[in-house]
Amino acid sequence: MTAALEVEALKLRRATAARVAALAVVLGVPALSVGFVLAAQRAPGSQAAAKVAPMITGEGLAAPLGLAGQVLSIGLLLAGGVLVSWSFGREHADGTIGALAALPTSRRAIVLAKSVLLLAWGLAVAVATVALTVLLGLVTGAGPLDDAASAAAGRALAVGATTALLTLPFAWVASALRGYLAGIAALLGVVVATQVLTVVGAGAWFPYAAPAMWAGLGGPEVAERVVPLQLWLALPVALLGVGATVRAWDRMEVR
Repeated sequence: MTAALEVEALKLRRATAARVAALAVVLGVPALSVGFVLAAQRAPGSQAAAKVAPMITGEGLAAPLGLAGQVLSIGLLLAGGVLVSWSFGREHADGTIGALAALPTSRRAIVLAKSVLLLAWGLAVAVATVALTVLLGLVTGAGPLDDAASAAAGRALAVGATTALLTLPFAWVASALRGYLAGIAALLGVVVATQVLTVVGAGAWFPYAAPAMWAGLGGPEVAERVVPLQLWLALPVALLGVGATVRAWDRMEVR
């Protein structure tokens, strides 16, 4: 397991996809969150302000942090889902799966190493995103880091952690269908399903919709209806995804 972690960590550090995905979330989410809040505050009668206003909850620094949680629930799912699909699917697309199967390290250890490192990547991206949002908010004069802002930051971090867990099942799709494009297609399908289930009122029980709803995407009333159990469903979904991926790799016939 240690050897697998070292090799997969090196591959992840050198992967352009991992760096681009991380930068897109870490830089994009704070910029959008703080920028939208500033635009709404400084031009309250503008068309942009009218569109953003329903998404803004709280005052001061809590406002951009609350919005960051909402954007993070979508941005990290997309970036992390693509990265997870690429990490597992590329072994088939690049033809390296045969070499991995010939290693003395078990396939199970490789899957677990990839999963642990990709989850750590997602958590690190979430922490960096929230930290940069706080810094950017302080620099632009959004307000002090008071109790309300701290609570909003904590909620955004929880949303990020939950979303990072939800990216892991796409490894099974990419592995079972032998390519990262299949994982990305499944990711897009989940995004569409999330929208549909949210509209019909069943989104809170759909693990991929619950974090965004709890973050405030849909309004404060919708966020209050999300219970802890619905958020905790992300954990068994992630574990089932990793378990299914391990089984797929164990049963995989190398072509």
